[in-house]
Amino acid sequence: MVTVVAHCLLNPLTRVRGLAPVAFQPEEYMVQLPCPEALYLGLSRWAVTRNQLDVPHFRRFCRALIKPHADLLEMLAREGVSLRIVGLAGSPSCGVITTSSGYTGGRPRAAEHAHVSGRGVFMEELLEELTRRGVAFAAEEAGGK
Repeated sequence: MVTVVAHCLLNPLTRVRGLAPVAFQPEEYMVQLPCPEALYLGLSRWAVTRNQLDVPHFRRFCRALIKPHADLLEMLAREGVSLRIVGLAGSPSCGVITTSSGYTGGRPRAAEHAHVSGRGVFMEELLEELTRRGVAFAAEEAGGK
């Protein structure tokens, strides 16, 4: 089994400033996905919600990041390796079961948002690509309450 993980589960320095690391126990064989938010918005970014990231350009950016990882995962699966994909609960990018919604824009301020059922944009694109290729996987998320 290979565990495919959201970047910040192994490197909490890519999380939005002020968010605590998520407890996660690394496995023996792992693939660390890139952090689309850190790469797209930088490390000094504000917290965002899925509805803010669900735009064509960010989706194209995510698909470009995913391609080489999907190639590797497809090859591993062809060799008989089981894939366990672990996202981050409530993440607008890497949520598998829950994501965030609610911020409607405007000047920077504390904004209310909610964790809702659904996938983050990056995980949605990754899992759709693996499904399109016929790659079997199990998907879950860490950090849920």
